[in-house]
Amino acid sequence: MVRVALNYAIMIEQVKQKGYKESEIINALKTQDMEFFEECGNGLPNWETLHSYYVKNEEAVRSLIAGDYEITFLTKGTLKRLLHIKYGLTEGKDFEDKGEVLVNLTLKKSKFSSLSSVLAKNWSIIIVKEDSVHVTFNIELAIKSGKR
Repeated sequence: MVRVALNYAIMIEQVKQKGYKESEIINALKTQDMEFFEECGNGLPNWETLHSYYVKNEEAVRSLIAGDYEITFLTKGTLKRLLHIKYGLTEGKDFEDKGEVLVNLTLKKSKFSSLSSVLAKNWSIIIVKEDSVHVTFNIELAIKSGKR
């Protein structure tokens, strides 16, 4: 598992959300195909930054694309963005923002496991309910509450 900055995780998750396979993403990075990436990000991210990171950290980017990563730090706003891009969760529909806690999130166990592994350590997950298929949970700011 690699620890990565949020911006790289968001970029890769945006590309994966478009349905591209790991091999297609790696090939586009190898060939520096910025047109491939531009259609994934609607012009928002700086794809050259991702390519530069790939050139210097190829194995880390491969782990990132495979989903084997942990984000180093998340603000609440970027956490909400990650929840939307990677898991399709939307504030007001799939969870509520109660200040230092996001409440009533529900994911299938496999996606919950994925979130648990990528979530930055400045956030804690509190399981509210679990059955054989789904987990309902809250995400709480860990540093504020003294948890780690």
